[in-house]
Amino acid sequence: MAKKTKKKKPTRMGWDETEAGEELVADALKRTDMDKGKVKLVDRDTATPVIETYDEDTGKLEGSILLKDRNREGLLTLVKIIEDVEVKQDHDANVESYSFSGKISIENPSKTDRLWDIDLSLANIGSTNLKSKDISIRELGTEYPDNVETREFELKKDVENLFLVKEFINTLTEADEVLNINDIEREMLKPKDKASKVSKKVVATIPPTAEDDEEEEDEEGETWEDGGTAVETGLETFGISIDKENTITFAIALRNMFDKPVSDIEVIKTIPEDFKNPVVRDTTEGRAEIQGDKIIWKIDKLRPEYTVLLKFTCNIMVNDIARRKTGAIDVSYKAASSFAEGLAIDKFDAYTRNKFFIDTLERDEEPNIWDNKLIFDNSSEFIIQLFNADVYSPDDENTKFVDIDPNDVPMLPSGAQWHSVKWQYESEDYPTFRKKLEFRVVPDYQYHVNVVVSISDVILEIASITGDMAYDKVETPTYKTQDVTTTLKMANNGSAPLNEITVIQQSFTDEYQPPKANEIKLIWDGDEVELSADAVSFETGVFTLSLSNLKDTSTGMFKPDSSLEFQYPIHCVKPARDSKFESEIIFHSNTFPVSQELEFVPEVPIIEALHIRRKFRTSKEVVPIGDLGNYRIILTLENIGESKLYNLLILDKVPDQFEYSQYSMTPEITDEVGADTLKWAIDELEVGDKLEITYEITGTGKYSPSEAQLAL
Repeated sequence: MAKKTKKKKPTRMGWDETEAGEELVADALKRTDMDKGKVKLVDRDTATPVIETYDEDTGKLEGSILLKDRNREGLLTLVKIIEDVEVKQDHDANVESYSFSGKISIENPSKTDRLWDIDLSLANIGSTNLKSKDISIRELGTEYPDNVETREFELKKDVENLFLVKEFINTLTEADEVLNINDIEREMLKPKDKASKVSKKVVATIPPTAEDDEEEEDEEGETWEDGGTAVETGLETFGISIDKENTITFAIALRNMFDKPVSDIEVIKTIPEDFKNPVVRDTTEGRAEIQGDKIIWKIDKLRPEYTVLLKFTCNIMVNDIARRKTGAIDVSYKAASSFAEGLAIDKFDAYTRNKFFIDTLERDEEPNIWDNKLIFDNSSEFIIQLFNADVYSPDDENTKFVDIDPNDVPMLPSGAQWHSVKWQYESEDYPTFRKKLEFRVVPDYQYHVNVVVSISDVILEIASITGDMAYDKVETPTYKTQDVTTTLKMANNGSAPLNEITVIQQSFTDEYQPPKANEIKLIWDGDEVELSADAVSFETGVFTLSLSNLKDTSTGMFKPDSSLEFQYPIHCVKPARDSKFESEIIFHSNTFPVSQELEFVPEVPIIEALHIRRKFRTSKEVVPIGDLGNYRIILTLENIGESKLYNLLILDKVPDQFEYSQYSMTPEITDEVGADTLKWAIDELEVGDKLEITYEITGTGKYSPSEAQLAL
């Protein structure tokens, strides 16, 4: 039975941007590798290699997808909008200036299959210098640079800042209540005009005189109270008392105005040296910690139209009237929406390698009755959407035996075939069906928008440390004893001397043992310094080096611009196969008097025990070729172990009654075994590699072919 033609959408470009979500790149596809555009077909019944497909309107079975080796994965064309933005912003969240560079990249991730007839349509290009919303590419290859096409663009006008960052500073004792997230959110959403800006007047700290009493309220609505403290009606106040310890409350608010989530947010608040005892009081999202002279607030993801808040306090004591800067803020984030006012990927099409055919079978017991089936074969590495498959009757072009629209067939993973349901056709002649098939490679829309926001500027004067570590080797043999030398370096890159230094290394075991005190070398500013035994301790797998009360030692405190270096062995004691030493090292330091402890965590490599055992396979094959007496010798060497092989020799003896020539690899000819011997030297052979060497021999005189079969 044939069915009538369904109404189709007239355009070929039908991949709508709304189908590309944040977590699912398309309906029924789940992202497995974002950078490489690799996805997996989602299906409830994973126990069978067959997925049935149905007509969306009628619910009738239209065909089935046959998976190759149950594979449900495939590649996507990578379609990227990449933007790098640097924004300079004032205290009121107004953009003062920005730099911008953008590019649109279409990339073929396959090393096997080319792409061709690529059409890309963009939306909302008005804020950019792109001349056309349409980009057409004839073909993309499989190797760089032929596998990528890039279009650069810039902004041609100012755009609205869609990620708001605002700092609020309050010096009042009730600041924690004043700086609540509801009032802050309302303040951030006010129109950015002069009337709505927050007042930033510096309030006098001198008690009012009798004349001042006559003016109980100024033009800004500030009311004097006993003791000369001024109360400001807004969220922020900037007055502090002289010769008194003041507690300052800071609140940093972020609001995402993009239409998609913002990710990898990092807020770095620099704390000037006058501000003491920074304490994180609250974070409504993410995590914040104090690292040296900075508060670092990290948020994995912030959804649209959502405001989050970090609050912390610092203490400050001043004995002069000079202004104190409150510290700079640097913010970085990644957006999944274009910074360029909604620049987006609208539609995309691309083709790749494919194959389709019709099976036409005449019935055994019913001549002239043909059973037919359409098969579309996705022979590429890509996920393909078969969005139109039509097979017309030879007699009536309005009648279709197969009529598939984009909503009826799910995506085809790499290697999959779509089989239509069978249809019957009666004809004395061979049936010739007309076909129309349309498909596209499914794209992966990626927005890589990297933004850095700088607010204010400040001169720092605060304690800080840095450092690194290294092993002299990161591989040790199994079931042998060997030492790995560790070098730890620490530098005082701040302005305050340090009185205490502690180094902690964790995860020691019986196979990976810490050093003894007499095995540790301490080098201070290039000179070796004696380390006391009580500076070293080891307990439950944790090794600790402690330099305490340096101010009372001969070396004195660890001064700015000074450096320390610790050198010690890690004893690898007969580690078993596949064992690893995965350790963490933490540098701690503190000033005198004690303040907020500094912490630095360097990256620590992994020491692995390598099990090197040699395993290989050799073979020899004699193949007759051409005229009688001519043979091809095939020698093979295969690495069947788990380690690379080095300095290998392949020898083969040639019987005296044979002449030899036509080498695939030229040998050294020797007489090591009393006859002509061919010798090949192989420098190395990777795991799993197989080397094949061929040459030809010709028998002369009274030769025996079986003699050629003998191998060394």
